[in-house]
Amino acid sequence: MDIHTLINRNRLPRKQKGEIIETRTTFFARYYHTAEDGTRKQKAVKLCEKSDLYRSKTDVQPLMDRLMESVNAGQGSEIITGQESLSDFIEKHYFPWCEVNKSAPTVNGYKQIWNCYLKPHLSSVALVNLTTAQVTAVLTHLAKNGGRKKTGLGRYALSHVKFVLSGVYEYAIATGVIPMNTNPALGAKWLHKVPRPAKQTEYALDEVLAMLRILEPLDIRAAVAVGLAYFASLRPAEIRGLQWAEWDGEKLHVKRTVWRNLVGETKTESSVRDVTVIEPLRGLLERFRAQSADGFMLQSSSGKPLSLDSLNVRVIAPAMKTAGIEWRGYYPGRRGFSSLMTDTSGNVLNATGHLGHANPATTLGHYTKPQRKSIDAALETIEQLATKPAEKEVIQ
Repeated sequence: MDIHTLINRNRLPRKQKGEIIETRTTFFARYYHTAEDGTRKQKAVKLCEKSDLYRSKTDVQPLMDRLMESVNAGQGSEIITGQESLSDFIEKHYFPWCEVNKSAPTVNGYKQIWNCYLKPHLSSVALVNLTTAQVTAVLTHLAKNGGRKKTGLGRYALSHVKFVLSGVYEYAIATGVIPMNTNPALGAKWLHKVPRPAKQTEYALDEVLAMLRILEPLDIRAAVAVGLAYFASLRPAEIRGLQWAEWDGEKLHVKRTVWRNLVGETKTESSVRDVTVIEPLRGLLERFRAQSADGFMLQSSSGKPLSLDSLNVRVIAPAMKTAGIEWRGYYPGRRGFSSLMTDTSGNVLNATGHLGHANPATTLGHYTKPQRKSIDAALETIEQLATKPAEKEVIQ
């Protein structure tokens, strides 16, 4: 290699603004790049297709600025632009970021929504070209026949789909791949009436006490799992992550989760908490501790965190069926105790802290229901006021 070629190859490229080229349907970026032999050659890159969002060169200037910033920084072929397909951007950039910054169950849920509901319709669409109308069309299709039984998704499922797609664009905007105020999911809707969501179920205190009486003689681990889900209001992953060292006889110190085979942090910062243990859970844990090894509180014969799904199928569900009690999983325990604590204390913040929520709106909106006994008691009081004989006016 001669000296001139070596100098050209190692010469820093000049800062350039590039040029926006407009055709009848598309906007392109034209700029110079340095070839392997050091020579400067022109290159054209598609910025976006024309749309209501991108009508003029002024509209696409933020895309051009982002591209030229990368070019001038010498990133070359590593440049991420809004012209990248949704599939490539989500799977190569967004999901890897989520895996570092979000909990494993959350990332798994995002991937399931993308693969089942969004990827079949939007995988090849360029990130910058997706419109609100297209998102609306997908949501409407899913509302009509997007479920596994081709009966259409419900309101909560559709909201989750929209939330995941919106999060992708929030990340793209935050990293400068696309300009501000270009999130097509925000204004999207499903234009089809969906059935009202089924009411979320919860366990009453009497139900849980009956479950514990039945389960403890069969398998004390099953009784402990149900007790932790109700009285401690722990998520299943938090139950699996508990270790004996984190129970001091009065409080449980929640600090980790176990999802599948992954040990990780709690779902949110607020989920790291101390949970006061009350009876009958306290006595149950004391009896269980006397016959248990160190390490994870609920563990298999190999010492690994016990599968709650397996415990459910093998022990809990059959026992509840025999007893005539409807078993609906672990989460109705959290919801039932949230309702009971809110009703008993008269303050939703108490249930919010006990469940490890960051916002009381979550507790009220998804975990707390009015209690029939309290409603009836309030109605009885009002009835007494309404039927109380009027006091006679005393004339002096």
